[in-house]
Amino acid sequence: MTQPWFPQISIFKHKNTRAFITHGGLGGTTEAVYYGVPMIGIPLFADQHINVKNYVTKQVAISLHSIYNITEEKLTSALNSILKDPTYR
Repeated sequence: MTQPWFPQISIFKHKNTRAFITHGGLGGTTEAVYYGVPMIGIPLFADQHINVKNYVTKQVAISLHSIYNITEEKLTSALNSILKDPTYR
């Protein structure tokens, strides 16, 4: 589904939300941490790289490091890790 805007907090609060794929901006990642939603970080620029790295260190995220080297296999592997590893919940 695509649309210009989603009610992010409502989505994070939903019982079926299992992961958040994010560029690593401080606003969305802070909300994800608050609501206990693990993240897959794909930082693009500026503070996003540092933010994602910090969340990986805290074991609430997996980083795919760069938009330029993402593959279906890497994204699938990261998502499976988030869904199956209890560390991320």
